[in-house]
Amino acid sequence: MKLKDKTVIITGAGGGIGSALVERLFREEAKLILIEKTKEALKKLVSKYGERYKYYVCDFLDKKEFFGLVKHLNEELDEIEVLINVAGIGIYKPLETVSLKEWDNSFSLNVTAPFILTKELLSKLQKSKTSLVLNIGSGAGVIPMKNRSVYCSTKFALRGLTLSLVEEFKGKPPFFCLITLGSTLTRFGPMSLEEKIKQYEGGTAYFVPEWVADKLIEIIKDIDRKTEYVLYPGEFGFGTWKKP
Repeated sequence: MKLKDKTVIITGAGGGIGSALVERLFREEAKLILIEKTKEALKKLVSKYGERYKYYVCDFLDKKEFFGLVKHLNEELDEIEVLINVAGIGIYKPLETVSLKEWDNSFSLNVTAPFILTKELLSKLQKSKTSLVLNIGSGAGVIPMKNRSVYCSTKFALRGLTLSLVEEFKGKPPFFCLITLGSTLTRFGPMSLEEKIKQYEGGTAYFVPEWVADKLIEIIKDIDRKTEYVLYPGEFGFGTWKKP
């Protein structure tokens, strides 16, 4: 798939992986629809890319606000070639300390938001014969982990949703692809980026966001792509700190 002039929606566009993806898609000359939770996150993108893209602030936990955005996108866009669901939340806690709000918010962001966007924008996605919905999953969607029952539950659910839609839409657009992704050097989750960098310097395997973005662009452009990619940093030789 050639990405020049193709309409691409990215949620979580201001995060570590999201912003690296925006940079790569900028080089591909795609038409970007960038969505973030806060104005501060989007301001950084606006300052870098100017008015060439469409920018939206939306809190996916606010259903009125969320459906208002979806309605606007349906009115504004004629066709959508790629929907990339990056936005998410990581709650890593023992069961007895998890609140119901944390459980509900985790499912709302990690599972319900991709479901709603895909369902409500389906008619726009189906206008392109090569359209793609790319969902960012996790190794936590395959491997049960201690003190991550909430996060694992959402990523197992996202994996089930994505792979089921692969079967449901087999042979017709949109196509679906799941990225089962290992640990990446971003601010996602309870550990700070600085703490992760210290671990990285000590030999812990992490991806850098730029590598992940390059890999995702490669997958998006591949017309013979698989339905799921399992990417763990240790298997790609990562784990030794290298200055950019």
